Amino acid sequence: MTSPADPHADFLATLQSRPSRRRRRKRRPTLRRAITTALSFTLLLLGSAAGIAGLAYAKYNGQIKRVKALNVSDPHIRKAVLQKNAENFLIIGSDSRAGMSKSYGNVDGARSDTTILVHLSSGHTKATVISFPRDSWVSIPDCKGSDGQVIPAHTEMFNSAFSIGGPACTVATVQELTGIAVTHFVQIDFAGFERIVDALGTISMCSPVAVDDPESGLKMHPGTNQLDGKDALAYVRARHNLGDGSDLGRIKRQQKFLGAVLRKAMRGDLLRDPSALTGFLNAVTASITLDEDTSLWDLHRLGSSLGGLNPKRVAFYTAPIANRDYSPPGTGLTGKVLLDDRLGRTLYDAVIQDSAPVKAKTTKHLTHAPKPDGNAGQASCTL
Repeated sequence: MTSPADPHADFLATLQSRPSRRRRRKRRPTLRRAITTALSFTLLLLGSAAGIAGLAYAKYNGQIKRVKALNVSDPHIRKAVLQKNAENFLIIGSDSRAGMSKSYGNVDGARSDTTILVHLSSGHTKATVISFPRDSWVSIPDCKGSDGQVIPAHTEMFNSAFSIGGPACTVATVQELTGIAVTHFVQIDFAGFERIVDALGTISMCSPVAVDDPESGLKMHPGTNQLDGKDALAYVRARHNLGDGSDLGRIKRQQKFLGAVLRKAMRGDLLRDPSALTGFLNAVTASITLDEDTSLWDLHRLGSSLGGLNPKRVAFYTAPIANRDYSPPGTGLTGKVLLDDRLGRTLYDAVIQDSAPVKAKTTKHLTHAPKPDGNAGQASCTL
């Protein structure tokens, strides 16, 4: 029980009581945007709660770091008028080791280890989550480096955009690639992800086999495993010794992890424990970076919208791929990912038009529309 002297008691009581009232109200037609490092996934739980106000709101909102990341006048945004009320969240999982132990490696700087785009439909009836493979060979537009100098447009791996020009460069790269207007930006690094999962408790994940991955440190036994922050980070980072060893396989595990978080969020256990809720809010707001125009209330709206959806209405996609083992001409590189421009255009246009990508119409160039990787209701025991 929270003590009456607790200055956040009213705030936490509101979080715990308001969801039932919200279910009796007609949902409003506007919303917002995205989460995790596969990672920022746990931010969804923030919105399972509700009314954030007063002293507690100022406290938590003030703990959040903010950066300049958005460009709503980007000429690469398609049908800008159609997207003026869009809610598209770009969520970056940074591989920064700041604050981590040496066991995570001594890697300078940061790259986008995980990048997902979350689109919430205007009627709050569905959500589309698109993952972008970090090894995708893409066009990176002109971006300002950390020294303020402009780095000319060029082609390179997708995750290099973050190391070149930070959040703004990644946003610009996604907007050029998809034409989708990014309206909110969320970033979380390794240390923040661990703190958030630990504040939440554990996440249940199933493995069909025993796992002992020396590179990520992940150990799992056959069947259901309870993953704490360190284990969860290893699970979403593991790559070379799990499944087919590819980044694409890792993306599927990250999507499955997000599905597990969604299912736990919908059970609402967090809301019935004021102490756990306070710890979770502190961990989230101290661990994330947002764009300058995004507030804690925006994250709440995102989470409450997703938390109110049937998990089967949350479709996960990987950006359509033409070649999984691409060798960019003139580079000598191998094993990169070449994205499928035509299938990608079908998927991205469906998001822009706020239609259901799974039902996207075919064109004369396509034999089928992009198919989702799955939905948040899935709980298959696979790696």
